[in-house]
Amino acid sequence: MDLKSLLTSALVSLPMAVFAAADSPLAEAIKIEGEVALLSEQVSPNQPLLDAAVNPASYLGGDFIGGFLPPRKCCDPFWYAGAEIVFVDIDAKSGGSIILSQLDNTAPGVSTVGFRDGDGLSETGYAPRMWVGRRLGESWAVQGRYWNLSQNDSFTPAINPAIPPVGTNFATYTEADRLEAYTIDIDAVRSTYYNAWKFDTFVGARHASFGIDSQIHGFGVFTTGNFTNIFLANGSSFDGTGVTYGLAARRRLASTHAHLYVSARGAALTGQTDSYGRAAGTIASSPSAPLVGAATVTRNNADADLCMAEIQLGIEWNYGLRCLPANFFFRTAYEYQDWNIKGRPTGGAGFGGTIGELDTSSFAAAGIGDMQLNGVAIATGLTW
Repeated sequence: MDLKSLLTSALVSLPMAVFAAADSPLAEAIKIEGEVALLSEQVSPNQPLLDAAVNPASYLGGDFIGGFLPPRKCCDPFWYAGAEIVFVDIDAKSGGSIILSQLDNTAPGVSTVGFRDGDGLSETGYAPRMWVGRRLGESWAVQGRYWNLSQNDSFTPAINPAIPPVGTNFATYTEADRLEAYTIDIDAVRSTYYNAWKFDTFVGARHASFGIDSQIHGFGVFTTGNFTNIFLANGSSFDGTGVTYGLAARRRLASTHAHLYVSARGAALTGQTDSYGRAAGTIASSPSAPLVGAATVTRNNADADLCMAEIQLGIEWNYGLRCLPANFFFRTAYEYQDWNIKGRPTGGAGFGGTIGELDTSSFAAAGIGDMQLNGVAIATGLTW
């Protein structure tokens, strides 16, 4: 073999010998370099290695969100939305009351009944709330919110303690109450950070509507030979627009995705109230002519003010999204609302008299309503 062939054989066999030695430093270095090159081909410069599905990020913890977005996109405008349902204990007042009493004091069918109710609605119910907003940068947003409460109830009116029932009668007495309320908000939102807290300050415009009605109906044969058909009702409503303002704060709890959530909102509205008291009836007692009558007292389009307060306190869970610079959230909180309406009072209307053996007395007083709500709110959606 000549010198040229010998050198060629040595150059070919030397690398093979090096790679054959698994523990050689050169083989290890070449192996590491190849793995790094392969990894750099599979991962883009802006894509973190964190798997958000396993360890989602939280915007209050300083973790990375918007992982699939280039850094310049993390503050771009985007739409966000949420929905909430509030299970509430309702205490709504009409500002008035309804009294009704009927008496047959002729033996042997002596019977007395008296009611005092028609002052509002006390019931449990639920109220949905929805919102949608547009983030305009790192710290600003504009959002709209809608909340609605609708409740109806029907039952036997409360006995008047001043007129204990005596004997029996065959008439049917029922009370029906109806409540409708809603708010519409348009807010400007400013977000700031302090230590582990995130604060959302908001101010905007609110339109609110409140309406409540109560009615008592008595119908049927009261005692033998005496027939009653009497209807009593009252109600009040408010519609107005004004300013709303408030603050929401969140603080991350330890290293979890849970956050303490506190929110307080107020509103001052001006508008108009309508209120009424109504009474109508027909009483028949043979052989006398029937007693018939009707009256209504109203006050419409009267100037009024509404002051509102809303408070929430609860726990919110946040999970970072890698496709948006936002967080998915789930929240449960205690909620309290107070609606305080100030306006001019209204009188009322009555119906009564004695016909045959039956004596009837009734009055439906009107007023200005208000409302207090206590309950639990459950919400979900996107936040930032």
